[in-house]
Amino acid sequence: MKKKLQVFISSTYIDLIEERQSAVQAVLDAGHIPAGMELFKAGNRTQLETIYKWINDSDVYMLILGGRYGSIEEDSQKSYTHLEYEYAINIGKPIFAVVLSDSFLNAKTEILDEKRVFEVDNKKKYNDFKSVVMSRIIRTANDPKDIMLAIHTTLNDFLEEYDLIGWVRGDSTEVSVSLLTQINDLNLRNQSLEEKNRLLKEELNQFKISFDESLAFEGHEILIEGSYEERHGNRPGANSYRKRDIHKNITWDNMFLLWAPRLLHTLNATKAQKELEWALKDYMGRYFSINDNQFNIIKIQYHALGLINVYEARTTSGGTAEFIALTPKGKNYLVQNSAIKKQ
Repeated sequence: MKKKLQVFISSTYIDLIEERQSAVQAVLDAGHIPAGMELFKAGNRTQLETIYKWINDSDVYMLILGGRYGSIEEDSQKSYTHLEYEYAINIGKPIFAVVLSDSFLNAKTEILDEKRVFEVDNKKKYNDFKSVVMSRIIRTANDPKDIMLAIHTTLNDFLEEYDLIGWVRGDSTEVSVSLLTQINDLNLRNQSLEEKNRLLKEELNQFKISFDESLAFEGHEILIEGSYEERHGNRPGANSYRKRDIHKNITWDNMFLLWAPRLLHTLNATKAQKELEWALKDYMGRYFSINDNQFNIIKIQYHALGLINVYEARTTSGGTAEFIALTPKGKNYLVQNSAIKKQ
């Protein structure tokens, strides 16, 4: 049976029109079916779900990575190309990437404006995404012919390596209609079982919380250091107060369980620090101000443990600020260790 593979082609839009056309032509020349292409542009969540469905229905996912990060999806603050790539990996789709070389991109600047070839607004996000792509098996292209050659070679390899479903003409096989129906039913049942298995794994992961053993957490103590002002004498004014130091040991897990209920809603870093100070008030014996450097250490530790997210985002005033929020892992740990159980 001669299979035709459906190949989902992913790339940024305005900067890679010719390269994408070369990819489409190569897929067609190899006797397969291209998908994706100009069907989708940056849009809303519904369009993203439609793209995911097309990736699901395709046999192979292909990425062409140039010099741009692409349009940003509002909820995730990632580009659509980045989200497509992550989704294809997460569902186990056979995947390959063609990365355009620096010489290729520099040559494009002779035709296109440099800002249309290289990322300007989201350089860090682009570099992080490219590092992820480069960590897997990729092919480098120095010109459009390299893209076409990479597609021909890789699709042939995939046909040998993977048991892909593909498309088969109804008159190209001698297999009976009854047998084809049975195979289709089995495929549907298999997909249903895989989906149930995925959901069960997600539910199980919600109850299994593990931590990097090299990081201090449960049972390990940290010395909390801070200060407070104490009234001295009966004289009014600022000189009647003296600064006092305060310190006390607490375990990392105990401190997290005191702080976490106050992080159920996302807070800016300044507010989150104040909430930590209030959370520790009873434990320390009084309200105090925690050392700023120590707060940064605490923040980094819980972020490394996967319990909180620390990120920068735009504020309503138009500037940027640092924000802190519980991760799903952090919320699960809070619930499992704080919920009251039956005696």
